[in-house]
Amino acid sequence: MNNIIENQIDECCSSAMQAVKKRRNIFIRLWGKAYRCAYQWNERRKTAYTLERLSSAQLKDIGLSRDDIKRDYSRPFWR
Repeated sequence: MNNIIENQIDECCSSAMQAVKKRRNIFIRLWGKAYRCAYQWNERRKTAYTLERLSSAQLKDIGLSRDDIKRDYSRPFWR
């Protein structure tokens, strides 16, 4: 009789622990996704700033124009 009760308690505790782990995993994944989004936005911001400082001749050398920079780097960070 005690074994049956202990098994039921163990099953209950293990399922509760699994639920906690699932919630923790979801939080970690969401945090990771938010971090990657912020990191990518910051990299795009730094790239746009660097390209804006280049002269027209330098932009022509790499095959870009001011319009290309405005079009590609003026989008909001969530796109």
